[in-house]
Amino acid sequence: MWNRQPNITGRNDPFSNAPRGRERLSAESVKCPTCAANITYMPEVKGMMCRNCGNIYDAETMEVLGSFGTGGEHDYVGEQDISAEDRRRHEILCNSCGAQLIADENTMSTMCPFCGSPALITRRMTREFKPDYIIPFKIDRDEASKNMMAWISSRKYTPWGFKSKCRLTKMTALYVPFWLLDCHVNTEMTGTGKYDRGASKVVYEVNSKLTYYVKGVPFDGATKIANKLMEAIEPFDYSELVKFDNKYLQGFYADKYDKRPIDLADKMFSRLDSFSVAETDLIAKKYDEYEARPEKTFSWMSDVKTRYCLLPVWFMTVEFEDRQYQFAVNGQTGEASGQMPTTSATDKMDFFNEMVSSNWKWIPIITAVVIPFILSSVLFQGNCSVSGFKTFWIVFLSALEIITIALIVLTFVGAFLSKHISKRIHKVADEVNDYDKDPGLDQYLDTTQKTSMKVEENYLGQFVKETSGNGPDIPDNIINTFVP
Repeated sequence: MWNRQPNITGRNDPFSNAPRGRERLSAESVKCPTCAANITYMPEVKGMMCRNCGNIYDAETMEVLGSFGTGGEHDYVGEQDISAEDRRRHEILCNSCGAQLIADENTMSTMCPFCGSPALITRRMTREFKPDYIIPFKIDRDEASKNMMAWISSRKYTPWGFKSKCRLTKMTALYVPFWLLDCHVNTEMTGTGKYDRGASKVVYEVNSKLTYYVKGVPFDGATKIANKLMEAIEPFDYSELVKFDNKYLQGFYADKYDKRPIDLADKMFSRLDSFSVAETDLIAKKYDEYEARPEKTFSWMSDVKTRYCLLPVWFMTVEFEDRQYQFAVNGQTGEASGQMPTTSATDKMDFFNEMVSSNWKWIPIITAVVIPFILSSVLFQGNCSVSGFKTFWIVFLSALEIITIALIVLTFVGAFLSKHISKRIHKVADEVNDYDKDPGLDQYLDTTQKTSMKVEENYLGQFVKETSGNGPDIPDNIINTFVP
């Protein structure tokens, strides 16, 4: 382009120092010292991360800072390399949903716990099964069913018949694969704080730095199970965490993980970030008014470590109106949760509201307008004498007019009420019937490690309340003078 405009003055040629002819541009990618895969800089870990093996390296020295790696399981390629313990196990593969379960040689299954399909195939182990830790089952089926039924009964705004269709006999004792995360969390948050000084409000930009250490934050490695469901039945008591032994698997199923820690890294970042944001309340208490700015909140990890363990869960899938709902009970503590369907009454209200707001609303209105014309034509047709036949039509059309007007009034009044009622029911039902909240940061905060929060204030100015001149102050939200 520059060579085509040789007479243009006042512009520098950006290619003036470039060598003549074509030059091939190349970039050398940084390779992982462990697996030789490409690595990239990740702000969430303040280092170079390998998406293949999960290792994290210092950007300058390439020293290992942590890892999202696994425990080194490998695929079996033949009969010879299968371990003695895995020879006593087998895989159960669901032909319908693709779920893969691990069981001992004496445990068989007739139904998939995830989709309910009986189309199961038993085969030899195809991948090494090597969990680091396990928490054994502590509650039996009867106690799990009792807790699940109590939880289901406590839900509101559910369809008629759903609770009776929850077949608790379908509950399956399942060891779910989890990755336990240990790391330092560093979070920078920004917000606006205000002090009320009576005649004025002093405004500060508030920059906070929060540092803490978490230990054992669980992330399930099974695609078939909803992450929020597993979070809802937390926490587990890690004091009962023991080294994995094959004896704990006897009579139970274990789901095989299909998500590695590196595959869950983004979810880990997100959850730890939400932990930090929840601590904003500690900052807000210092001010009369505080407004957080989530878009300027950023968290990153350091000293990352993960452990692979199996945690006990009583699991159940219920199909209702062509949709599947998952429920779970913590096999150690008995905590139950799930996601309930919402009553169809709100859907009918929504349909009614849509009908009233559509062109159908004109049918009763047009009818109410047309009837008086028909009534007039009946009255003045022919002579003015009123016969018995005319009397019948006058009474009939008059009654129809009254009913039509009443229906119009009831329709629009009903639409107004149902719109507000359905909104309220939707909001309450969504909150009540959704998964329970996770236990929060307090359950995983390592108190043996140093925790700190630094808050820095940058003065922005103040809002001064002006007076009306006759005594009382004009409200702050009407007139404000900003003084920097």
